[in-house]
Amino acid sequence: MNPARAGLSPSAESDLERLWLDGDPAALAEAHRRYRSRLEAVAYGIVHDRADAEDVVQRIFLALPRAAYRGSASLWSYLYRAALNGSVNVLRARRRRESICARAAAHAALPGPEATGPDARILEGEILAAVAKALLHVKPQHRRVLVLRVVHGLTNTEIAEHERLPLATVGTWLRRGREELRRALGPVLRELGGSAR
Repeated sequence: MNPARAGLSPSAESDLERLWLDGDPAALAEAHRRYRSRLEAVAYGIVHDRADAEDVVQRIFLALPRAAYRGSASLWSYLYRAALNGSVNVLRARRRRESICARAAAHAALPGPEATGPDARILEGEILAAVAKALLHVKPQHRRVLVLRVVHGLTNTEIAEHERLPLATVGTWLRRGREELRRALGPVLRELGGSAR
């Protein structure tokens, strides 16, 4: 993708690249200002989730100071490619999570009469206990919006109204809450995924 399609004149693009390659600390902030929303649009077009798209772009800019960009392509092209790759990685991780959760659900939902048997009830109880315990590792404000979303089925807008929060804060807290819950549940999901194979 060329600079004109990114909304910049070639001279503005080359000025920014020069700042970056010269090690000017202002270059990162300027790149973020110029490209963040466009990169989020690119990522959203692939992952179809606003919070995941924001995460992809945040990771790009967090990694950019250590990145291998050396000016062989335009900075926009480099960032655009990073957004594509990051978005594909999100889709892969999402598929892995969905697969593990599906295997765990299949393992927990035993068919036929055994579904109400003691083994099924024990496994279901263990899963629910693991989720409840993992929720304790989620920050209280993140946990509150997560429960409103997952348990009560409220939309982000409804949560914002209910909690008297800005809509952007709700999105951020939901994203962070999901990340914290995922980290806390990681060992349990790996164990369930391994036993379901």
